[in-house]
Amino acid sequence: MGDFATLSLEGSGLARQPRVPPDKRAKGYADRFDATTLWLDAVWTGHEVVLVCPRLNTLRAPVSRAAFALDGRPVRARLRRYYRHTLIALKAPVRPDRVSVRIGDWVGETGVHGPQTAGFAGLNVLMTLSKDNDPAWIEDWARFHVRHHGAQACLFVDNGSAEYGPEAIRPALERAGLSRSVILSTPLRYGPRGKPPFVNAELFLQTGVMNVLRLRFLKQARAVLNCDIDELVMTPGRTVFDLAAGSSRGFVQFPGRWVHPAPGSQGWSWHARHTHADSPARPCPSKWCIVPEGPLGRLQWRPHELEGLPLPWRFRADGAWFYHCRAITNGWKSQSRTEVNENTVPDEALTAALDAAEMPHRAG
Repeated sequence: MGDFATLSLEGSGLARQPRVPPDKRAKGYADRFDATTLWLDAVWTGHEVVLVCPRLNTLRAPVSRAAFALDGRPVRARLRRYYRHTLIALKAPVRPDRVSVRIGDWVGETGVHGPQTAGFAGLNVLMTLSKDNDPAWIEDWARFHVRHHGAQACLFVDNGSAEYGPEAIRPALERAGLSRSVILSTPLRYGPRGKPPFVNAELFLQTGVMNVLRLRFLKQARAVLNCDIDELVMTPGRTVFDLAAGSSRGFVQFPGRWVHPAPGSQGWSWHARHTHADSPARPCPSKWCIVPEGPLGRLQWRPHELEGLPLPWRFRADGAWFYHCRAITNGWKSQSRTEVNENTVPDEALTAALDAAEMPHRAG
């Protein structure tokens, strides 16, 4: 079945079309757009099978008329549409082995994953999606969150890396102190960027992955930190996991700020060389930490927020932020991120936190 029970529409004659208008699509939009994935994964939650799909867009009508079955038994489907993804719920008091769909003359089928929550029960878990990030970066990122926040495990999803796959990722996490981790792989397209106001509208993969992990692995975790490889979370005097676990709603958000290597720096950049910040600070969208079994645990996860969360500003934690390391990048988003910013000032709190983490990769 593979790491994800993914169903492709190839051979069906069907394809998802973008909902973003043509004049709002960046160059290469069609090449990055996922037109053929019907569902990313099929997860049995204990009472229903949930198919986590990229947002259906133009597929909504044919899928609404489709015939679904679990182990050959017809079952009614309920569709729930969100901003970047769609959930298809199929009632199932007993876990089935297979789920199938018939649309016209075409039939598609995959296996069904059961809950895999025991390995993360009660733990502080890092969650990330990554592609071709250097194992040294992964080790330093993980070490920082082990030392400063007591991270105990990691759910790491590799997006079809060409250079650094799971065989290189696992040792990096173990060297950082995370031996209780799961590494999954998917080759699906990350998604294209549009033009305002549709910049992130069809970046389907990350949101889909996060909600698969929520349903399949993380329901019993103590707390889950959503954090990319180029991000370092700061909550001085406490851990981000304790902050979420101690909050009334089991959820905290915190803003980000860009940081850079020192002016004049040359050569390869590590996290530990990002010692300078913009002045005034340049913000970036928030990240979050959640208690999955808390009051907000049923909301859908998105990279920077929980979908449908009312008055999200109420959940911003005081004295919490993350550093977004500008030069920790392989250039797939923007080559300009590797250029050193000369108009920055030293950030003493960042330097002290980097020193305390005792990151092994500093020179270069």
